[in-house]
Amino acid sequence: MKQKQFTFFVIIALLFSVNYSFSQSDDVYYWNNTELVSSSDCLSNKSNFDDLKLAKTSTETITNFKIYVEVNFKNKVFDDLKSFNDFDLEFWLLSHRAFKAGASLKITIAYTINSEEKEQFYNFCLKHIESIVRGEKETSKKTEYVKHSVYFATDRNKVKTKNLNDAFGNKRADLQYGICEVSIPLNHDLGKIESPSIWKFEFSEDPSKHIMIRDIDMLEKDKFFKSLSRNIKKSKTKSTFLFVHGYNTSFSEAAKRTAQISHDLLFEGKPVFYSWPSQASMFKYPKDEANIEWARYNIKNFLEDYISKSEAEDIYLVAHSMGNRGLTKAIVELMTEKPHLRKNIKEIILAAPDIDADVFRNDIAPKMASKIQKPITLYVSSDDLALKASKALHGNPRAGDSGSGLVIVKGVETIDASGVDTSFLSHSYFADTNSIISDIFDIIKSGKRALNRERLKLMKFSDDIYWRVKQ
Repeated sequence: MKQKQFTFFVIIALLFSVNYSFSQSDDVYYWNNTELVSSSDCLSNKSNFDDLKLAKTSTETITNFKIYVEVNFKNKVFDDLKSFNDFDLEFWLLSHRAFKAGASLKITIAYTINSEEKEQFYNFCLKHIESIVRGEKETSKKTEYVKHSVYFATDRNKVKTKNLNDAFGNKRADLQYGICEVSIPLNHDLGKIESPSIWKFEFSEDPSKHIMIRDIDMLEKDKFFKSLSRNIKKSKTKSTFLFVHGYNTSFSEAAKRTAQISHDLLFEGKPVFYSWPSQASMFKYPKDEANIEWARYNIKNFLEDYISKSEAEDIYLVAHSMGNRGLTKAIVELMTEKPHLRKNIKEIILAAPDIDADVFRNDIAPKMASKIQKPITLYVSSDDLALKASKALHGNPRAGDSGSGLVIVKGVETIDASGVDTSFLSHSYFADTNSIISDIFDIIKSGKRALNRERLKLMKFSDDIYWRVKQ
């Protein structure tokens, strides 16, 4: 009998701890949404995390304050209440797949009050509800991944081959259109493009482990834009982004990068990329320079069609490295000729631009700001070895450099990402690192400007201001 009573009380105790551990009446900190916290339901990807904030009841002095957050063996520590409340907990949980894993979110508040050490402990169960479309899931005995349809335009030559990674070469060609089906493994790591590694004895692509191109469907121009428009209208946000890749990039690398960006940003619209004939070689930089200049006219024509025919309500334009040369010049020319097309442009993001800093500062940026009249974000870094090499080659700093040559222009928000990327070249930090992906996520999700994004710190440079990514 005693055994049964003991079991009964254990079960009752477990039931009360399924979603949360209730606070004692003398606790100093409390959740401002008691209904959300005390609900018997688990927190999910549909919960309103903006309401999950902590407040303080006591006016007494608190010392040794810490908030510890843990999920899936990942940890965050906060030294003050504001930093915790400003933290994008929802994105952090999504990035670590906490909802799909059915993990437990543990939050501990530790502090000292009146010389007494106290702890408040909360344990939230998490569950996933299909609400954010992140590709079509496929599961079989051998594979587990999601599929993303990525639209593209390219002026590369088509190649006859069975290997989809080599479907387009590095020669110039007429503009062509299509859709790439790209799969991303469910165990994908944020910011990473998983590919076979000889160090792991992987000699072929596996969709359960690697990001892969599964199919390429070529479309006539009219069918391409009708399909794009139709699918944008079906999307929750009726939005789209266009990605223009940089130098030393193949078509397949651009396709995979676009899918990865869309996936990691939880982008609910339709991703599109423009692939110009980069030679996909570190040693053919001069030819890439010639080809991006050649492609500028094609990029401009595609931009006009893309903006006018996609029928998207919000359009984001994103360029990386040398791709900034094509996008910035094309958009300035287009807006000069047809300023009405700026209506649905929501944001322009320029990541690590390989453009002469003086040309960008004195010519390109002022024209973009005056003619487009929409927010422009510029990501720069002093760690970017690719831009250091470009500076040595050209003899002048690049717009993506930071430091003494930092580019600050009215109408452009400059974000210094120095120190966030520890990779070999530190050139793809905009899509490789959690902090920058999170910042771009904030731009798209909330539309907040740099002054109001919690991952950024306001800085002064002479009489100008810019922002630095918090370490």
